Amino acid sequence: MSRATKGKPKILFYDIETRPLLVYVWRLGEQVVRHHQLAEQGKKYDIICISFAWNDGKPAKVFHWGYKAQNSSKMIREFDKIIKQADITIGKNSDRFDVKHINTQRLIHNLPPLPEWVDNTDDVEKQLRKYFSFPSMSLDYVSKELGLGGKVKMEFSDWVDIVEKTNKASFRKMCKYNQKDVEDTRAIWNWIQSHVKPKLNMATFHDDFCCSNCGSKNVRKDGIRRRGKTTYQMLYCRGHNGYAGRVAITKSMKTEDIQKKKPSL
Repeated sequence: MSRATKGKPKILFYDIETRPLLVYVWRLGEQVVRHHQLAEQGKKYDIICISFAWNDGKPAKVFHWGYKAQNSSKMIREFDKIIKQADITIGKNSDRFDVKHINTQRLIHNLPPLPEWVDNTDDVEKQLRKYFSFPSMSLDYVSKELGLGGKVKMEFSDWVDIVEKTNKASFRKMCKYNQKDVEDTRAIWNWIQSHVKPKLNMATFHDDFCCSNCGSKNVRKDGIRRRGKTTYQMLYCRGHNGYAGRVAITKSMKTEDIQKKKPSL
């Protein structure tokens, strides 16, 4: 949700945890489960908690559905206020999972829609799979590779305890688990950022000529490349030591003319 003011973009990292469904089955093992097999008392799907953090190094915060109330309506309302403050929201596997779950709860609870927020999101999962080949792309594995210790240990029984309201300690652990996921997502993004092309052009958040990846003004020329009939001045960022974007040029263009343009991704 872009702000009217220019400057360093506000980047919001987030993650959700959802409740399991209860179903009737005839046997154990891998099988197809249809919607008519949902148990009446367990067919409700909802979000237990949403954790979020800004790209400022501060600890993640968490909103939850209430241990006893188990209703996400208020939580979604509060999180939407946070989303509106952000220029970019980033999660892990968020395009496929988190975004759609949050949108679903807005719809179910008849909350104000925010269809435009998906245009200002990026997904660590997609960037990892596009540019790298780790043995595993799981948050737990990549977190350990970065020296962050991996995910907080949770058992399926903790989800059951939360849904059945039998153990408040499991609920508190879930919130900590959620917060750690967000803090790890933020750290991984900052680790890989210089090696990927972000979905959104950071140069659009600044009035001055700057890097399309991080917004730094410390940019230099980095050779010429041609794509079809178009010639590009490639750019290098000394701020994050990586690709800074490109500018379409003509033979007659001078350096000052190039700097009047916004670098593209």
